[in-house]
Amino acid sequence: MEKLKRAIPKKPVKLRIKKGDLVEVISGKDKGRRGEVIQAFPKLNKVKVKGINIITRHRKERVRRGADPNDPARVIPGGRIEEEAPLYASKVMLVCPNCNRPTRVGYAYREGEAKPARRKYRVCKHPDCGKEIG
Repeated sequence: MEKLKRAIPKKPVKLRIKKGDLVEVISGKDKGRRGEVIQAFPKLNKVKVKGINIITRHRKERVRRGADPNDPARVIPGGRIEEEAPLYASKVMLVCPNCNRPTRVGYAYREGEAKPARRKYRVCKHPDCGKEIG
């Protein structure tokens, strides 16, 4: 039987959400909950959010290969381990730190900056806010 490959988007999408951003889940079992992005996967178009999309893995206790026999940390504990699973970036919205509402992300450019990379910054798309997002 042929092994199935993981579905990777043909063309990576520009992630407007970065590590450390506060996001709100807009669909799924955790809808309405907020959390901080702890890891971003631009090639998979996914993000991992602290305390959101918790899964339980059943792991067997095992000994780390090549570890010192007298080292107490050589045994990796087993049991039921709860951890965050990545979720699609389209299921979360960035929360604007100024108006504290979920928002779409736009970009604007500063005038007079030397490097083009420093000119571009993210902005809140709410009409009554429109401020820069850190």
